Amino acid sequence: MSPRCSNRSHAAAPGRSGVRAGAFPRRRHAAVGRRPGRGSVLLFVLVLIVVTAAAILKFSERAMGEMAGEGYYVQRDRLRGEAYSALEASLAVLAQYREIDGGLYAPAQGWGDPLAQAGYEPQTADRTVTVEFVDENAKLALRTADTSEPALVALFTDLGFDPNEVSVLTDSLIDWIDADDNARPFGAEKDDYLRTDLAHVAANHCPRSFAELAAVQGFADLMFTEAGLPTARCEEFMRRVSLWSDGTLNLNTASDDVLRGCGVLGDKQIDALSLVLDTPGEVRGSLGGRYFRSLSELSAKLGALPEGGNLGVRTTVLGVVVTVRERQTEFRLRGVVRTDETGKPAPVKSGAAGGRSVPTASGSGSGKPGAGTEIEYPFKFLELVEDPPPSTIAISQESP
Repeated sequence: MSPRCSNRSHAAAPGRSGVRAGAFPRRRHAAVGRRPGRGSVLLFVLVLIVVTAAAILKFSERAMGEMAGEGYYVQRDRLRGEAYSALEASLAVLAQYREIDGGLYAPAQGWGDPLAQAGYEPQTADRTVTVEFVDENAKLALRTADTSEPALVALFTDLGFDPNEVSVLTDSLIDWIDADDNARPFGAEKDDYLRTDLAHVAANHCPRSFAELAAVQGFADLMFTEAGLPTARCEEFMRRVSLWSDGTLNLNTASDDVLRGCGVLGDKQIDALSLVLDTPGEVRGSLGGRYFRSLSELSAKLGALPEGGNLGVRTTVLGVVVTVRERQTEFRLRGVVRTDETGKPAPVKSGAAGGRSVPTASGSGSGKPGAGTEIEYPFKFLELVEDPPPSTIAISQESP
């Protein structure tokens, strides 16, 4: 029995051993076959995570941009209301000085810092409001350029142009403004402009904006860059000329350069004017300086003044620039008003950003103007622009 049992035991051992030996390779092959599937799933999950993360990042960037833009326009709208409030306060101060003194003569009269005069405070502590004045009567009037050719020649020469360029700029500008179609020797009129690549005609009136000068022969090449931006000499030209003045020079505020260029006063009288008006370190006519209320009062200091020279001592056309800043946001408002009583003030309707004001029917309003708001101002507006290009703003006086 034991040998048989022993043989049976030995016979069974190889069988069991063979079964186990054959099973191991099959399980190993099955495991090896499942590994590529697991790697594909893992790769798919990683790709899905990357795509999802990129989509979330893109969405977040876009959402943050839209939120920032929305916040900018909301804040800008608040600054817009502050700017109109400061403009109203400034014009109210000017109106009081005009009523008490019979006119506006120079910021030295007391209105150089209108917000302080009115006790005006910004709505929030981190907001600053500044008011700048530009006396248009302290500049050479472009609307009278056809009768003041020597002044134009002197101005372009002083800006550094050579004689040929001075002739082109002077003749072209006069041809653009005068009413006839007869071209000057170095100028251009209707027929010349119609032959250009972009056909147009001469305006035959004073430019309504400085950007219009880019269409005048010679100015595009000598005063503007290829991108259409004004050069440094063009900026200086715009600071010395006025689109709105009727030609009367205010001796209280006109600089020596303008007076010499116009040729209405001799060097001795200009030097004498500096002695009686100027304060060391201050702009002529600025707050705290001196001014005169009549030509007779001034001639007593300077001697007899030339007749027919369009000389005066009043500011009849005044530019006002209001700038409101809060953190990184800024809003500008520029207006040009007639300060004399030649015309009845008209209600002004606030226009779109960057647009001009539009006179409307009688109405009233105050505070932050919105679409269709009509406001009664004490002066007649010649221009009212929101967010004007900084390069077109010539600053003469500033209130802190």
